[in-house]
Amino acid sequence: MKRRVAPAQEARQPRTDDGRVMLLIAGLFGVLAMLILGGVNVTAIQLARMQVLDAADAAAADSADAVDASSLYGAGIGSDLELSDQSVQRTAGSSLARQRVPAHVLGWRVTDGTGAQDGRTAVVRVTAVVHPPVLGGVLSSVFGDIHVTVQSRAHADVG
Repeated sequence: MKRRVAPAQEARQPRTDDGRVMLLIAGLFGVLAMLILGGVNVTAIQLARMQVLDAADAAAADSADAVDASSLYGAGIGSDLELSDQSVQRTAGSSLARQRVPAHVLGWRVTDGTGAQDGRTAVVRVTAVVHPPVLGGVLSSVFGDIHVTVQSRAHADVG
């Protein structure tokens, strides 16, 4: 036979699942918020990388047009323009300095590896520091700055 509990005693008995569902929902929303913020940051970094690549492409195209003056006046124009490491580095640096730095990019510069490959192809390497838009200061203080390096090539052609 079952023992009957008075309504006043039933209210005093602790329920074992009080608040646990609320804790699970709060945890779920916390994980969901971190996924959304992480997705926003990764997307912003990828977009900044593509903008840095566009700048490197423009610098490489300008550098491919920057012929080495000593080879031009000494040997003349053949089927290809002669490029030098110095002319490519100088032109790439000035081209990058003229361009507007994109949002979320703190700064950029031409790095090692920029030069003339085989005297006819301009290779431009650009390194940029990217600041994520959401919680960027916290991420930078914990993990350090995010460095993005891209490389672009352009062929020096006559005609």
